[in-house]
Amino acid sequence: MVKIVPLELETHFAEGTVNAFLAIGETVTLIDTGNPGKESFQKLKSKLHNYGVTLKDIDQIVLTHIHIDHAGAIPHIQEEIDIPILVHEQAKGSINAGFNEFEKVQQFFNKFIESCGADPFEHIIQRRFKEEKWRNVSFLNEGNEIHLGGHRFELVHVPGHSQCDILLWNPETGDALAGDHLIKAFSVNAFIEPPNSGENVRPKPLLQYRHSLEKVSRLPLTMIYPGHGEAFSEHLSLIKTRLQEQEKRCDQIIQILRSGEKTIFEICSEMYPRLHGRTVFLGLSQIQGHLDLLEERQLVRYEHKGSIVVCHAI
Repeated sequence: MVKIVPLELETHFAEGTVNAFLAIGETVTLIDTGNPGKESFQKLKSKLHNYGVTLKDIDQIVLTHIHIDHAGAIPHIQEEIDIPILVHEQAKGSINAGFNEFEKVQQFFNKFIESCGADPFEHIIQRRFKEEKWRNVSFLNEGNEIHLGGHRFELVHVPGHSQCDILLWNPETGDALAGDHLIKAFSVNAFIEPPNSGENVRPKPLLQYRHSLEKVSRLPLTMIYPGHGEAFSEHLSLIKTRLQEQEKRCDQIIQILRSGEKTIFEICSEMYPRLHGRTVFLGLSQIQGHLDLLEERQLVRYEHKGSIVVCHAI
């Protein structure tokens, strides 16, 4: 039997804490690593020590996705020891990306913010390029089997929150490590991202997320271990709640548009008036995702006015 042990770590993001996990059995696997920075890394090692585990005891690291609060300690870990890293292949273009790719991504987000009618200098975090060189990385795909703590887990690709999100589940017990795909405490944001490698059109993350939810709803899961908050059961009820929340947001957007054309930023300002500065991107991403859904249903249309996109209800 594999034992799944949560390692709760502090984070400066709004969620407050983030979970890494140990899968302890015949071997020891670390799932996610927590935040960047020496302080967080030392806290991770302290948490490992509480369970009698050192970095040398870990056979592999599996990342549910590569957002910085889940993969931030990788450089510090690899300064001390070379542990194999497993991550979905959709992360291939981001890991060890050079300056040119970094600039391309920044330009995409600046253009997206501008198209929403917002100010890129005010409403997005201006990141600095930091070169990283991860070693010993293997890439995973849908249906792969992974042994965590020596026991078999199946991989389900669940894009939406990010393009490389995975869920790992044990067919014998129904236990699942869900990363940020399913969280009981709050609704997950399906973040706008640049086009995938070799493509010209950006993904539509909320549509992806809904498809991923449908996939996961068919799995006989018993206990969900999420990337934030406590473990929970009855995932079907939570999925139903999340889908209902999305329908409510769609209704709100249509009601706002009935009064006339609006930019995405204007819709965001009405729906999320408390968002200011760099947090506005969270709302813009949320609104754009729901507009993608409404466009698919032929309930909204877009009009380009220079670099700005204006939305209309149909």
